[in-house]
Amino acid sequence: MNKNTIELLAVDGGGTKTLAVLVNANGTILGEGKAGATNYHVVGAIRVKDALEKAILAAFKDAGIDPSSVVKKAVFALAGIDTVNDEKEVSRVVKETVNGLPIKIERLQVENDCLAALLGSTQNNAGVLLIAGTGSIVFAHDGNNRIVRSGGWGHRFGDEGSGYWIGKQAIESVLKMQDGRGEDTLLAELVLEKFDFTKIEELYNWAYSDAYSVDDVGALATTVDVAFRMGDPVSQRILERAVEELLLLVYTVIENAGIHQNEFDLILQGGVFQHNHYIKNQVRNRVQLSFPKANMITTTEEPIQSIIKRGLKLK
Repeated sequence: MNKNTIELLAVDGGGTKTLAVLVNANGTILGEGKAGATNYHVVGAIRVKDALEKAILAAFKDAGIDPSSVVKKAVFALAGIDTVNDEKEVSRVVKETVNGLPIKIERLQVENDCLAALLGSTQNNAGVLLIAGTGSIVFAHDGNNRIVRSGGWGHRFGDEGSGYWIGKQAIESVLKMQDGRGEDTLLAELVLEKFDFTKIEELYNWAYSDAYSVDDVGALATTVDVAFRMGDPVSQRILERAVEELLLLVYTVIENAGIHQNEFDLILQGGVFQHNHYIKNQVRNRVQLSFPKANMITTTEEPIQSIIKRGLKLK
């Protein structure tokens, strides 16, 4: 590889953090850079540009490569690309960012982060990727040209079954318990302990303060799992509902992609599947019963690895 030519720049950008890596033709990471969120629905276009620039330049610095290099291919896999308008807006922001940097990119691809990870993981085979982390989304493709998605509408109106959704249910349950509309739950003590609060009123005040964050609520998914394993009925119902929501996402794309009678890979990715064995096992077992030809894959591989595979396969 010529020292002034880079095979691939891969960027994985989400609602909390962004990772940019420089990769050679063999898939080896030469350097990486990190920055804040690049979901423009969450932080806006200006902060997206700043974060992308910071991450990209940090990757070049980490690799010890002059940023005035030529990049053969670049894949920007970013959260928040959910509509045609999103794609236009995010592509504009990415192009403005790239044009403001000394690098020259010969082939630029901008797409939804989950879609990029799916295409990288399954290549040209039929497959489904369900991500349940802080948020939730699923994509499927039939191995030809049909690609469908479900979910991914963000924490305000979607992300069902995700870490944030589970955490939000936990807080709602604690508040209902407080005013007598809900049954007693171990979540009250555990959630207060998680935030170092002493009273439920403090939890309420925090929820409507500037300190409130989607990440902090999402982190409560592990608290719900702890309460569930301690025998808390409220937590069990929350996790059961999370399973139902995630299955609805999966079943919808399988049917809409027309692969319900075919063999396909189903990849489960994200912190919910890594840290909550009940949800992981329930989703795996019930999908397997409904679709016996599904190859169940639970991966701890970071999304950037799938995005790298996606980028290296681009023509």
